[in-house]
Amino acid sequence: MTAARLHPAEELRGQVTGFPEWPGVVLIDGAPTEPTLDVTLDWLADRLRWFDPTQWERFLPPRQFREGTALELLVLCRILRRGRWRDHPLVDGAIELAHRLVSTAAFHEAVGRDYEKFAYRAYLVALLADLGHPLPDAAERVRTVLETGCGGRQGAWHTPLSRLELRYVLELGGFAHALPPTHELIGASIAGAAPDPLYLRDDEVYALTHVMFYATDFAADPMRIELGLVDTIRTLLGAYLAAGDMDLAGELLLCLLAIAPNDCPITAHGWSTLGRRKLADGAVPGPLFDLTRWSGLHGEVAEAFAFGTCHHTTMVAAMAAAERERHRAG
Repeated sequence: MTAARLHPAEELRGQVTGFPEWPGVVLIDGAPTEPTLDVTLDWLADRLRWFDPTQWERFLPPRQFREGTALELLVLCRILRRGRWRDHPLVDGAIELAHRLVSTAAFHEAVGRDYEKFAYRAYLVALLADLGHPLPDAAERVRTVLETGCGGRQGAWHTPLSRLELRYVLELGGFAHALPPTHELIGASIAGAAPDPLYLRDDEVYALTHVMFYATDFAADPMRIELGLVDTIRTLLGAYLAAGDMDLAGELLLCLLAIAPNDCPITAHGWSTLGRRKLADGAVPGPLFDLTRWSGLHGEVAEAFAFGTCHHTTMVAAMAAAERERHRAG
């Protein structure tokens, strides 16, 4: 589905009210109704070296934050630690990789120099400590930046999402701060603005899901919100499932575990679709994955293409599936 078909004509703005009614979903006999975690986690563990920025940059475009893939992987591992997958080899491998990256002199210098990425570096430090592998020197570097006010990272001119993210990170790491309470930042964010799902861009939907992640500790903490926002997220889930975007569909499913955990027809369809879209090797294709192009590649080039276009969506699917499993077991 193209972007034009996802957004109504401009002349219809203000003339559409309410939300669509989703009919009951008929599942295909024999189709999996859940995304399975075992092969998915094995796929990530088998490709652990690609989370190292040095390996990533051999074939893939450099990321603005080099350690970004390792950070995302630690977020998944923290979720895995809540349930029965806590001892999966992926967890120890990810911690070892992140520990090595954060221990470098270059990382320590960047904590106080690259202010735009300060929250992400503080996040890595906080995650490692939370996972039982603290780095006191790196933590002290974060405290120094906060105490001296370098870069004004806590300034009121930053977006509500940026400040909510930073508050979440600093609370996780036990760092002192003077940021507003979480509920105030949520109210000032896109989640408090009663957004119209028919007019949200992809980047705005990502902003919405991340507000929900930080507000609920990635669905670990239940959250009471207005019913209208639940309807908004369910409607967005339906749109992205129809578009075949498993990346945002997975994030929206994870959000709904915190705010409306009981299945409805569209979430049941979402879990089933997420399971069916998984490739035989365990990866969940992202929006940029192209099977025809991948089939024509070989060796490390093929592996790089699959990893670059699938790793984030696969991790999101694993986060959502692991948290759903834990919710149902509890």
